[in-house]
Amino acid sequence: MEFHGRIVLTSLLSIAVASIALQSARAGDKPAPAPVAPAADEKIELDTWGDIEFGGRYFPKKPSELGSNKWSTTTIQRPEAESIAKYEEYGNVPQGFYFEKLTVGGQTKSGEYAAELRATDIGNNNQRYIFDWFVTGELSGTVTWDQTPHLFSTTALNIWNGVGTDHLTPKAQVGAYTTTTPAYLASIQSLIAQGNTIRIGIERDRFEADQRWTPTPHWEIRGNYFYDHRYGTQIAGTNWGGGAGPVMVQMPRPVDDTTQNAKVSGERSGEWAYGKYNVKITGGLSTFDNSFSSYTVENPFVATGTTCASAYTGTANAPCSLISLMPSNEAYSGNVTSAIDLPFKSRFMNTVQYTSMRQNDPFQDPTGSTGNTYYIPGSTTIQVANAATSLNGEVNTLLVNNVLTTRITDDLKSTFRYRYYDNDNQTPVLTWNWVTEDGATSTATRRNFGYSYTKQNASGDLTYHVLKNASVGGSAGWERIDREKREALQTNEYIGKVYGDARWDDIGQLRASYQYSERRYDRYDPKAWYDYLYPAYPQVVGGITYTQGGGGGGTNWGVRKLDLADRDREKAMVLFTFDNIPHVPNLSLTPSFGLRNDNYLTDPNRLVTIAGTGSAAGNTYSTYEMGLLKDNSWNGGLEASYSFGPGLTVSAAYVREEFDKDLAGSTSTTTSGTGATGTANALDSINRWSSNMKENVNTFILGSNFIFNDRFDISASYSIALGNENWSTEALGATSVCNPVGGAGSNITGACQPIDPVKTTLQRIDLQSRFKLDSELVSQLGFEGDVYWKLKYSLDRSRVKNWQNDLVTPYMYLVDNTARDIAMAAYNPNYDVHVVATSLNFKW
Repeated sequence: MEFHGRIVLTSLLSIAVASIALQSARAGDKPAPAPVAPAADEKIELDTWGDIEFGGRYFPKKPSELGSNKWSTTTIQRPEAESIAKYEEYGNVPQGFYFEKLTVGGQTKSGEYAAELRATDIGNNNQRYIFDWFVTGELSGTVTWDQTPHLFSTTALNIWNGVGTDHLTPKAQVGAYTTTTPAYLASIQSLIAQGNTIRIGIERDRFEADQRWTPTPHWEIRGNYFYDHRYGTQIAGTNWGGGAGPVMVQMPRPVDDTTQNAKVSGERSGEWAYGKYNVKITGGLSTFDNSFSSYTVENPFVATGTTCASAYTGTANAPCSLISLMPSNEAYSGNVTSAIDLPFKSRFMNTVQYTSMRQNDPFQDPTGSTGNTYYIPGSTTIQVANAATSLNGEVNTLLVNNVLTTRITDDLKSTFRYRYYDNDNQTPVLTWNWVTEDGATSTATRRNFGYSYTKQNASGDLTYHVLKNASVGGSAGWERIDREKREALQTNEYIGKVYGDARWDDIGQLRASYQYSERRYDRYDPKAWYDYLYPAYPQVVGGITYTQGGGGGGTNWGVRKLDLADRDREKAMVLFTFDNIPHVPNLSLTPSFGLRNDNYLTDPNRLVTIAGTGSAAGNTYSTYEMGLLKDNSWNGGLEASYSFGPGLTVSAAYVREEFDKDLAGSTSTTTSGTGATGTANALDSINRWSSNMKENVNTFILGSNFIFNDRFDISASYSIALGNENWSTEALGATSVCNPVGGAGSNITGACQPIDPVKTTLQRIDLQSRFKLDSELVSQLGFEGDVYWKLKYSLDRSRVKNWQNDLVTPYMYLVDNTARDIAMAAYNPNYDVHVVATSLNFKW
């Protein structure tokens, strides 16, 4: 805290001095004389203001700062224990003294010079400071420093040494997992018993400075610098193969990275024969520096004393996992934005932006004995088919945006837009062989490359004022995306929209719109895509001939990806605002409705014919289309407010949201070496299934505000949000094997294994009373201004039941039929918090 405080104070003083020096240095160049500084003996008269609030809080009920963990070797149960992590996700809420806010500012009587300092949550881990200053019409600046934490867990059970570093070692090693004998299970229990509970989260320190200089009314120069430092830990995972099956283990991965952005711009504005114009040129630099390019995790499922340097045969169960992290990178950008008034009451606006992104961190060092990497040291069977030692990543983007508006008549306005965006990925294409299951040897090859695409948008709008307070309009638009090396190389979407806006005699206002669009691909060819991704690659490297092998078995060629598939979309919105209802002047109503329906034309009953490749060239295979079938949602709500008379207002709101998705899938994959799908191409038995995913959220809010007089008021509010999510899964086809969730090999002709609903309940109560101290008493105490005493009470309650997370929430050690998986029990969003707080608020 002390170090950061010195940074803030030093930065504020440095920028203020630099600004004053700049102001003095350019005084002779100004077209108008600089403000005359007061003489040394002349008294500077200032207007000042401020707002300070501090107090104390007490928690009658609050979960502990570090949660407790229990574990079992035989069962998985859901605990009722609470965690403070979700409540304090974005900042600590400590008991005792707190400094909520501080605002102090002043300006000269003439209003020519002014400065203000604002601060919130002072001394806490989410504190924020903003300092603004300006010289009227010429110079202004802002400096911001804040902290933004993100707490993930206070219940994570840790079995690792070296938390926060790039090398994690287990507190014990239990030997290779090949048995489920009581002695072996006891050794795992002993390892877990050595664990300790830790906090998992990220702290973020952010500094930003913005300087604006207007040397003349027609010129503006602006500079901006941004610095963001993240540090802490996040949950991550790795797996080791061998024995009775793969093992998944969670651990706290390190986070320590810095992002810096710098921009400078100059803008010129002026007038010409048809009106005004302005041109702005901006240059920018952005860098991302990661202190950890990777981290290493030593395997607990090996013999005692095994380290990363130990001998490794390359079969399975590697001593280590070497896991890559986000690489350091940088980007350079230039931007020209201009606008000009044209004849016929028109105005044209244009933006041209070019950005060049670079990333050339070295590939991970393959000399260590690691799993989860592309190379086994000393092996002659797994090699990199390219000699590249780094990515040499390069992505260049070009954006051109044009907007032309014309007032055709006093009541008719047109807007035409055209946008062009080109993402040109110049990263070299590399071909790899890889290690699977942390030790399996393979001569299969795979190409690794980045996507390139071009996106064009064009639209035209007409808006007509049919009456003084009413207008209607419509638009037509088009979007085209051209891609390289994807299943669909081109998609076109055509969009139509109508909208209206009206107001009736100050009674209320209506806004409504409806949009419909259709997206279509030119062709869908997964075979060409996977032939490129998993090429037949006869090449001799180190005496080994590399070929296509069995690569490409990770997907099914019948899948239509959601960003490429044919889709019909409709969107609608209606919003009423009644703020002056006849005969009920104290009532305000705002009903609203929104809709978005995405209907994908993927048909799970339509066959896709695929030509065989490789050894199966000349054969044909068939599979069914699958993927997302629909993604629909709507929301509707009502807000109401009623005033019972001077001082008493009651409000209420209700919102319902619904989401409905259909998905068709299969557990069978396509073999890229042949094109075959499933077993013996038995179409009705290729493990096809369908799933419906529905979710609804109901939110209720009640509030009231009672002002007794100009010195005393009370406010209260209550909110509850109820979320419910249900998934259903059933087989597609009379004999399909439907098993996206259940045990392997089960043939289910009816419904699949049921999936428990996900339920979320969030509640909050807020009560506050505010009392203004007698002005005469405050003056007698020597303070000129207003003083308020506040008393607050709040209750927060969270209950989440989610089968997806419950399995890794309660216990460190999970048991199933084939694997020994170690989770950190890091997820627990349940809590009850009661807090009472009181504060004094000084304003002047």
